[in-house]
Amino acid sequence: MTTPSPSADPAPLMAAAAIAPGPEWTLTFVMQSRGVYAGHWLLPGGRIRPDESAEQAARREAAEESGVRLGPLAPTGIYDIRGGSEDGEPYWFRMHVYRALQTSAVPEGFAPDPAEVAGVCQVHPRDILPHPTDMVILNDAGLADYDPALVRRLLSADGVVMAPLDSALPS
Repeated sequence: MTTPSPSADPAPLMAAAAIAPGPEWTLTFVMQSRGVYAGHWLLPGGRIRPDESAEQAARREAAEESGVRLGPLAPTGIYDIRGGSEDGEPYWFRMHVYRALQTSAVPEGFAPDPAEVAGVCQVHPRDILPHPTDMVILNDAGLADYDPALVRRLLSADGVVMAPLDSALPS
């Protein structure tokens, strides 16, 4: 996920992520190279550009970061995520999450931009420890069963507060 830069703006930075199922019940993860979540496995995602919808951003980020081309998408949640960078700068972004309804494999030989993504994998959620914000997202989507007490401890240790905005989803 291309992570937003810390911001002191009063409004959240708008972002989108994709839950991209792969072959044999795997999910697609990317190792973040920069930003506030550098060094963590994340769902592919990043900023929503002014000229695109959240769904378009989720598709674009998945393609750029992992090479996967997503078919039909379903919205799974919107989250406000607040924290602080290592230098103490606060950040706040509103993450729109979509789930691909069809599987797609990372193309053979795909190489992400190393300034953004250090690696790409398609693994079962039980075999990876992503950033705790993505643990919440995957638990909420019914795709993982990370221990809620562990997730709370990890969020707290990172100084991250995360709140779902379910009322913002279309009915």
